Amino acid sequence: MTDERSSGASRRISDNNVGMILVLTSATLFGTTGTALAQVPGRVDPWSAGVLRLLIGGGALAVLARRDRARLASVRTEVGLGAMAVAVYQLGFFWSVTETGVATGTLVTIGISPIASRLLGSLLGRPSPPKSWYLAAVLLVGGLVVLVLGGYEDVEIRPVGIIAAVVAGAAFAAYTECGSRALDRGATPDLTMAALFFGAGLLTSPLLLWRGVDILSTARGALVLAHLSLITLTVAYVAFGRGLRRLPPTIVTMLTIAEPVVATALSFLILHEEISPVGWLGASIVVLGLPVVALASRDSASGQPDG
Repeated sequence: MTDERSSGASRRISDNNVGMILVLTSATLFGTTGTALAQVPGRVDPWSAGVLRLLIGGGALAVLARRDRARLASVRTEVGLGAMAVAVYQLGFFWSVTETGVATGTLVTIGISPIASRLLGSLLGRPSPPKSWYLAAVLLVGGLVVLVLGGYEDVEIRPVGIIAAVVAGAAFAAYTECGSRALDRGATPDLTMAALFFGAGLLTSPLLLWRGVDILSTARGALVLAHLSLITLTVAYVAFGRGLRRLPPTIVTMLTIAEPVVATALSFLILHEEISPVGWLGASIVVLGLPVVALASRDSASGQPDG
């Protein structure tokens, strides 16, 4: 019996390790979004680009999940609420970065999501995370604050943008929770992500009637949209969904804090933006915090109480 328990715990820990790799892969792909958008000539309407991304990337997910669509009926509530949360996240995040800048919008949105996930999980009766989760939260959120506020000049603070970013961060936590519950009820990862993102695209598609599709006015813009849709959404959320099946939402939302670190590195290497030593220090703190997330994930898998 002891050997069976030990073997089961080992399998859960191994499964969690795979889940972490998958979520970090998705976060890495998410981190290419800003650099890709910077390659589009002229000013692109971020809302219409976001809606097109949801429709194209979500549509590709729907094609991948077409054989599983019969299971959708059993998780209609979860994916319906999740699709609304994705729509709120997409529009709220784009609004926040428009109003208060990419740096601050990203800081608040990504920084608030693990906290929102923990509060939501508590309200829904999920088990408390282990103590190591709280240490990871301090390191990752603290490192993100140092990275954004110390690494970039001319950071703007606008109340409307901050509120939009808080709403976006809470919506990110909400759709992650909805996706996790749909997976718990037997939906496949591809079906869950397809329903969330294509559903959000359908909900937001009326915006295209008056926002236009200017990103498609150039060949480069069309190529960037293809990257945003098929790589940073379809491929990224195939990995994200499989990671979410293996990890609790509180761990998943924390791992996505790797996204702005990737974005910072790409902005330095490709866009040649200057990052201060303080900014690199913040990025290093986030990277150093990731092994602590691994510890928290292992503790969750082994059933260690949070004390």
